[in-house]
Amino acid sequence: MQTFDRRRFLMAAGAGAVAAALPAVPALAAATPVTSSGKDLTGWTTVLGDGLYASAGQAAVNLADVATENKGTYSRLRANVAERGVMAHVIAYRKIAGSGQLRLTHRGSYSFRLPFLPSTTSGARNAQTVEGGLFIWNGDVDYGTAFQWVLNPWQDDFGAIQVWTGDDWESAGYLKPDTSWHRIALTVEPTKGRVAIALDGRNIPAPWTVTEKDEPSTDPSVRLQAEAISLYPGTNATWAPQHEVQVRDWSWTRG
Repeated sequence: MQTFDRRRFLMAAGAGAVAAALPAVPALAAATPVTSSGKDLTGWTTVLGDGLYASAGQAAVNLADVATENKGTYSRLRANVAERGVMAHVIAYRKIAGSGQLRLTHRGSYSFRLPFLPSTTSGARNAQTVEGGLFIWNGDVDYGTAFQWVLNPWQDDFGAIQVWTGDDWESAGYLKPDTSWHRIALTVEPTKGRVAIALDGRNIPAPWTVTEKDEPSTDPSVRLQAEAISLYPGTNATWAPQHEVQVRDWSWTRG
């Protein structure tokens, strides 16, 4: 099936290249780690991602097709909420701005679960992917890492855990689709050009990546992201199922 995620990542040449690309900031003393956390995603921003597709005759995907609903103890990320003949990509992110953040190590984590089991016999709810990432924007490019859980039950790689390598998503493990809570942990060390991903405490090999993209802001910042892409509907669909992932207990340590 066609790949609809159009992010393009480039591999950095190493820690030296990374350090040279970061904007000059004053040398910092050893920083005392600072942690932010929350039960749900209150205060996060919801936007459209780039994993979008509209079948023939369907209006383009827009913000009305996605939603984040905060429930106090967890949040619901919903994609294709009106069940149109589209594939929608919802991103919820928390951002911390400031050039000083570009010299800190960032460790972000949260728990997620599916409230349904994707299946070729499913009705109102099904899925394409669950994704997430941790990225540092330096005003020109993104540094960081991302994971993807493949949940389209018609695909041969159903259940694959993938990471972005610079050319494509690459399989880095497997998680049997279920409705249990899972924990993702993402680490970005910008001054060393190093990232780490752990799923349920198990390390997943992941490369350091650099993202070239169009971004209206030149202000440095860091983003922790949770994402979901609804099922690819086919070329002539007038209806497609909604997708939902639940997220809770996020934590982000900088230092």
